[in-house]
Amino acid sequence: IKKSNYKKRKAEINNQCAGILAPSDWMAVKAFEEGGDVESGWKTWRGNVRTKCNSMQTQIGNAANVDALAALFTYTEQEDGSVTRPLGEFPVKE
Repeated sequence: IKKSNYKKRKAEINNQCAGILAPSDWMAVKAFEEGGDVESGWKTWRGNVRTKCNSMQTQIGNAANVDALAALFTYTEQEDGSVTRPLGEFPVKE
């Protein structure tokens, strides 16, 4: 197993996570700079995104081989018609 495959996939997930959080980063910066706080719903969601990122990183690191690694990213249609992948998805802010 090439470690570069794992590193590439982990970097991809980190980039996705950063991209998801970037639009709301200003809230955290403002709270830090002004001594305020981020609204609890946003704080919870941002924490959930980071938790999911860490979970995905663990799944990638635990993949036994390249085929198992690829399977994490493979979408399949479920009986209910939904399309999912074993790696899962990042939480969406509603």
